[in-house]
Amino acid sequence: MTTAPPPRTWTVTSILERSYILARDNFAAFFTVAVIFGAVSLVMNILSLGLLAGLVGLVCAVATSICLTWGTLQAIAGRKPEWEPMLRQLQGPMFGRLLLLGCIQYFVIAVSMIVVIGPLFLVPLWAVTIPVMMIERTDIGGAFNRSMDLTAGRRLPILGVFVLWFVIFAIGAIVIISLLGYGALGSLAMWIYGALAGIVVHTLPAIFYVLLRDEKEGMTAGQIAAALD
Repeated sequence: MTTAPPPRTWTVTSILERSYILARDNFAAFFTVAVIFGAVSLVMNILSLGLLAGLVGLVCAVATSICLTWGTLQAIAGRKPEWEPMLRQLQGPMFGRLLLLGCIQYFVIAVSMIVVIGPLFLVPLWAVTIPVMMIERTDIGGAFNRSMDLTAGRRLPILGVFVLWFVIFAIGAIVIISLLGYGALGSLAMWIYGALAGIVVHTLPAIFYVLLRDEKEGMTAGQIAAALD
């Protein structure tokens, strides 16, 4: 007798809507965090520091993801995240490990873009590594393996969500650049726009993690978020 597969509790469109609502309802806190890290990257780019600017940008992107993942998990559990507690995650005992995990993940995915199929395979495979490590206290290898286990059977819709948000925000970026160009005003607008896009996209790992654990293991958002206390 075969075991019935877990019920499908979410769709691509429902995740698009949920990530937008989470970003909207927690806009002030999420946007503040994204703008702070974005400002560091912007300054480094303005100073034309080349490779150093790229490395700092990578670290800032991962730090943003860590803080917003923590905030999203709190919001999903019914709590109201504030920007200061989110930023205090930089002082958390697991921050260094989370930062290394994220940098490895982001770098490998970026390099995989040389082969077009690369990110299409890796993004859904590793979609929940950061919340896995944050909640389950795994090591780096364990986070990648656990993410692969949780996303099994659901990678296509996960990829669909990331691709659709990418297309939507890419169209917006093209419009901004067409209207404002690459000068100071255009750079400022893209900095703000990048922060706006980030507060939506960075909610996705936490959303997927909670839904996948509910789907496959029956864990509630409250039980998951309790690990953050």
